[in-house]
Amino acid sequence: MKNSLGALKIRNRGFTMLELLVAVAVTAILATMLLTITRQVVVTHGQTSGNLETNQIANFVLDQIQEDLHCALYRNDGGAWMAATIPEDTSTSGSWKTASNPKPTEESIRLTPNDWTDGPTDAYTDAKKQLHLPDCRFGVAGTWFRFFTQSPELDPDASVSSSVRAVSYQIVRHGLTGAPKSTPRYQLFRTDVSAKDTFYSGYDLHPVDGNYTTRSANDRRQPGNIVNPIFMDEAGKAATDFSLAANIIDFGIRAYLIEPSSSGRKYLRQIFPDVNATSGTGKYEYIATSSPAYRTSASHPLAHAFPEVIDLMVRVLTTQGASAISSFEDGLISAPDGVSKEEYWWQLAEENSQVYIRRVRILSTGI
Repeated sequence: MKNSLGALKIRNRGFTMLELLVAVAVTAILATMLLTITRQVVVTHGQTSGNLETNQIANFVLDQIQEDLHCALYRNDGGAWMAATIPEDTSTSGSWKTASNPKPTEESIRLTPNDWTDGPTDAYTDAKKQLHLPDCRFGVAGTWFRFFTQSPELDPDASVSSSVRAVSYQIVRHGLTGAPKSTPRYQLFRTDVSAKDTFYSGYDLHPVDGNYTTRSANDRRQPGNIVNPIFMDEAGKAATDFSLAANIIDFGIRAYLIEPSSSGRKYLRQIFPDVNATSGTGKYEYIATSSPAYRTSASHPLAHAFPEVIDLMVRVLTTQGASAISSFEDGLISAPDGVSKEEYWWQLAEENSQVYIRRVRILSTGI
């Protein structure tokens, strides 16, 4: 009887304080581990989703530019059959939507080590006098790149599918639609001038001498869209039909010739950007032409030749990054203490974007 009562008392005894503390500690450790694992899974999922998203956009953009370049054309007639400009402001298109905290101008030019005084240097940057392509920044509005091509028509209503057409690539911060309240996004526009208007305007894309600044009234694929891809539709509203992809915050090119070396092997000779140039001419602007006026440099007689290889670079924001940039530009979030607005803009951009590069062999032939 006594043994039975003793056993009953033992079974009814509660937890001691030490046992409770141990249980709480173990629970806290398990909860912390679970929270850490969950957080890591969420972060990894977000990064993976962002990488897949930006990769799809970049491949689509690079595939289109590559197809246009594979069908590029030139003629030794003194006209500009290809041109590229690294703009130092946002005035190129005339349709750039401003922001309270805009994309910085000076910090968005980064081509040489002199443009990034605190940046990393190595044997490549010392020898080439330029940064690695993924580290480069091609201006506040990206590179304005234009040339002539015979690539397949994208317009299903086009009557001729293989004629020579002028195309242009540039970044414009504009609403995804023409509506006044449409949230501005950084978009890469691909202007495609009709074959008829290209023929009437002539084959010269020179920014001054060329006839690609005016607009005709009978075709939405007008020559003037080479400069400004935002056109007015039949209802008199702004149209963004030429937008190739959104959330592209930088776009740049490097142009090369294939030259033989003294040993008989071939190498790439860079002709744009000319990192040795001290002014905007050559460093920020490139015109591929046979005009004698551009062949005056004895040290660089082929500086304005039509390229044989082009490196393409695009920086693509994730959807989360686009929202963060938009919130900062609208003044909804502020830069941390000790960080300038200009630095914080690019800090957000680099944390929430990916750079993609592709080398394209130009398969053009003279006509």
